[in-house]
Amino acid sequence: MNTMKMIGFVVRRMGMACLLLVGIFLVSCSSAPEPQPEPSKNEIRKDADRFFEKIEKEEKQSQYPE
Repeated sequence: MNTMKMIGFVVRRMGMACLLLVGIFLVSCSSAPEPQPEPSKNEIRKDADRFFEKIEKEEKQSQYPE
């Protein structure tokens, strides 16, 4: 009976060790996201133009004229 308890203890410890190793493996193998390239001045200008066009359109549709 004492031998069975010892075997059960060893099996539980081995299971926990395997889970720990798998967890460490998954965390260490995950890759960090690649950094996005800086937008060019032309892209920034286009975004700003679209934003201001949208604002002007919303101002024209506004129910509160100035």
